[in-house]
Amino acid sequence: MSDIGYSSEYEVYLTEDNGVQIVTNDLSLQILKQMRFREVSPTEIAAALNISKSTVQGNIGKLLRTGIVSQEVRVGDARSAVFRVKAALLFCSDTDVEWQLYARSASIDRIMSNGLCTSREDLSLYGVSLTESGLNIVQGLFNVGEALTKGEGGREWWEKMLGLIDEQCAPYGITATVECNKGLNLKFVSKEDDISDLPLIVVPLIGGIVANARSSIGFNLAHDLSLKVSDKGRTVEMHVPAFIGQDFDYESTKRVVKSFKAEEPFAIYSINGKATLFTNPTMMGILDNLTNADYSLNDLEEVMNIPKPTIYASLMKLNSMGAVALDPDSGVPKKYTLLADPILYTEEKKEYGRGMLDDIVARYKSGSLDYYSAVISFSMEAIACMGVHFDKMLIRSGRNAASTVLEKRPEIEPQELVDLACTMVSLPDKAEVITYLPIRVRVTLAEDTLWETWPGDFVMGFIMEGLRRLLGDGYKIQVETYRVKETTPLALLKS
Repeated sequence: MSDIGYSSEYEVYLTEDNGVQIVTNDLSLQILKQMRFREVSPTEIAAALNISKSTVQGNIGKLLRTGIVSQEVRVGDARSAVFRVKAALLFCSDTDVEWQLYARSASIDRIMSNGLCTSREDLSLYGVSLTESGLNIVQGLFNVGEALTKGEGGREWWEKMLGLIDEQCAPYGITATVECNKGLNLKFVSKEDDISDLPLIVVPLIGGIVANARSSIGFNLAHDLSLKVSDKGRTVEMHVPAFIGQDFDYESTKRVVKSFKAEEPFAIYSINGKATLFTNPTMMGILDNLTNADYSLNDLEEVMNIPKPTIYASLMKLNSMGAVALDPDSGVPKKYTLLADPILYTEEKKEYGRGMLDDIVARYKSGSLDYYSAVISFSMEAIACMGVHFDKMLIRSGRNAASTVLEKRPEIEPQELVDLACTMVSLPDKAEVITYLPIRVRVTLAEDTLWETWPGDFVMGFIMEGLRRLLGDGYKIQVETYRVKETTPLALLKS
């Protein structure tokens, strides 16, 4: 991580032995991006970037020590080495707007048409909320697919995967075409429906194919893909290029993670659509406190127990970045308000085990857990193992969903909008309106729920934004989240 404690260009990896590692060095990021598509050597990178070989070797040496890359002898020339990414890329700042193009609209159309939300829409709506915040989760979903298919592969498995794709597409009237020509090409076409929420949904499936490509289709694939959405979301095309380099067995590179610990706590906030990563403790403390309420400089000094000059210096930097602003109408002393949107944060240094990850994989392979639920539950369990929390982001996600609904149905009645918010919670969880004046909603999480408090956060954001747009501010809203059979709320949100 850079010494200044924040960066808008980064990649976050999970290594086998060294837990979570953050990369912000520009040269290291360039090298790692190349490694997704091909093997690299210091000589080749130095020539391509017109820099010294020793500089490249120094960067690769650090990546080796942190466990992010591995070194192998070049086939046919034992005097030189090639390098390949060994760790799992969780998320990064390199985003593509195509990933969220029309996607939320497609999912909400389906919810409003069918009168219910499923885990498919969950995966799309929450995924889109992350990508539009400037956080790229495609690589992370790739690795979820790899984990769920570990130990698979072969022609029989490949035929099974093709059948699974057809099986998932047919009920929705989607035609799927899969070709293996200079890589992997997938094309999904719907004559009537907007299927632009499909890309994020099938990325884990493609990740599983990439992990088992050599034994299934005869050659290795790159760890990246390109996307094209056209015909107003009715056509989706995806391409994974072939991996360039010496032949290798991907199975031998698969990871068995021993440590999930983040060496340094971090938080990611979206600032003007760009996901910025922070490791500076003072900055993170300010952002965290302003997420809950507006504070003056004196207030922050009191709650954070940090010298005022230190807080002030961080506030000025955050202000210049567009993350916070001084509210001119806040009285005396003036208070700072948060402009950035929280995406995720990590807890203080703790050691986590593998949790239920192996059990989720076993249940998926046995058929007792469907694809969508497996992807969501594995992702949720993995981030829990790393001490990562996304919960503060979900209110914003609900707000954005409400905005999409109002664009489609500006004449919707307020009571209908509140009822629709409850529909946004997928089974086996449920949400129900207790009273309309004041608005009180109860969210009940089932025993086998996939979530923590996310559904309640989403419902709160949805109702707040929807009613603000329809009726203005001032409505009292309370969303209570309970676990089934429990009488004490897990979370209580009030406007």
